[in-house]
Amino acid sequence: MAQAALRGLCGSFIGTRWRGMDEAENRVHRYVLQGYAATGRAPAGAQIAGAVGPSFDEVTAALRRLAGRDLVVLDDAGRIVGAYPFTERPSEHHVTVAGITVSAMCAIDALGIGAMLGQASVIRSVCRSCGQTLSICTRDNGQTLDFAKPAGIVIWSGQLYADDCAATSLCTQQGFFCTSEHMERWRADKSRQDDEGVPLNLSEALEVGRALFEAMRSALRLAND
Repeated sequence: MAQAALRGLCGSFIGTRWRGMDEAENRVHRYVLQGYAATGRAPAGAQIAGAVGPSFDEVTAALRRLAGRDLVVLDDAGRIVGAYPFTERPSEHHVTVAGITVSAMCAIDALGIGAMLGQASVIRSVCRSCGQTLSICTRDNGQTLDFAKPAGIVIWSGQLYADDCAATSLCTQQGFFCTSEHMERWRADKSRQDDEGVPLNLSEALEVGRALFEAMRSALRLAND
């Protein structure tokens, strides 16, 4: 199931978005990820310009190109409000790593943050069906599940990508559920138009999150150089 979910996510969203990035895009993207990891929030454009070299106008242009690739999310004023896996918009998923709490775009992103940062993580979320609080801990640098309450947590990994923005489409379909029964109850709601997807247990979902975001560890290391 993990491989099916990963193929679906890559086919729906990732594709070639990381290919062909120029140096300014790479440097700005790295610094944005580093800012989220260090403080839980995105750096402002002026801060990025002062830290990585390009002028403010060049940073602004690079951010727009990154938004066009759907690697960052900007608000109407051009401010950064997200960079996968992190978001500053309201989210049901919150992840604490090394004392810093960040909000995650979706359930899969939340599970991948520990591996991305090379740290154990504590995830707080809710069942998408009943609203029950869910707690998940990882260990071994975010590689392994350590604890889950309740024990039967499952994930629905939807695959509908729309409007060139995963944050408002694909990410809304990656949710935690306290039981498989609650996931099926949620899926039975015919008002939703996102039936394509894969059910995952926690171990499978962690495997998907690691595969998607662990590669970004090199970007964070380079941003610290």
